[in-house]
Amino acid sequence: MDNKILLLNLLCALFLACTHGSLENQDKLYIEMLDVGQGLSFLIKSKDCNSLYDTGTPNSGLDTMLQNRDIKTLCSVVLSHRHNDHTGGIATLAKMAKNGEIRIKRVIYASDSAEEPFITLLNEAGIETQEISRGDTLADFLPWTTRILFPVKNSSLTENAASIAMRLSDSQNSFLFMGDLEAPQEKSILELEPLLSATALQTGHHGSKTSSSWDFLAQIQPKMAFISAGKNNSYGHPHPETLAKLRLILQDSTQIFRTDTDGSVELEWVYRVGMWSR
Repeated sequence: MDNKILLLNLLCALFLACTHGSLENQDKLYIEMLDVGQGLSFLIKSKDCNSLYDTGTPNSGLDTMLQNRDIKTLCSVVLSHRHNDHTGGIATLAKMAKNGEIRIKRVIYASDSAEEPFITLLNEAGIETQEISRGDTLADFLPWTTRILFPVKNSSLTENAASIAMRLSDSQNSFLFMGDLEAPQEKSILELEPLLSATALQTGHHGSKTSSSWDFLAQIQPKMAFISAGKNNSYGHPHPETLAKLRLILQDSTQIFRTDTDGSVELEWVYRVGMWSR
């Protein structure tokens, strides 16, 4: 019996060692929800590219966060929409670029931001800007695919409703960024993408009750939810109704991550294997 147990332990150890080795050699993506207070910013890191989805508020300390993480190049910065709690870090990034502290290859935005002053600021800093819309793809994180789901080209939507929805996928798992999109836009996305799903979801509008509708969550069926909100913020984000819906859909409240209670949260994603918080 002792020999059988010893053999079983040896086989388990061998399996774990082989699995660990194979995972070490796999492509990985790291997605970190940065604690920028009552704003939004995600840092996405791969072996070939670092990127931001939104830049937080003007005083969120984005420069210090990037320096602490030794980020010296951003291949892209995606601005979901023009509100200051999402684009507030642009002036900081432009200053860092001018001072040679960081290299930014391009900043991507939707049509509602085309006339914003920060576009001129970026151009003056020598940073390329590019307008995108539904159907566009980004090659920044290959072999992951990155698709822009919303807004449609030449959209007349503005403010929260104009937010860029972006989905990263390895065909097994996916991460869906929603900016500040609310229930009417969630409905529009489902009409355009009736089979849409996401393993991980950035909940729209900081967990507001005007986002994360039942129909949307029931279709998406996320396993993880990420909410960026300031501690004791005056808006009451995330709203208790939204949290209740997420608990029912996820069926595991430990997979609801919030900057107001958890601080910055990082997800590790091994290509076509799985994703988990770190």
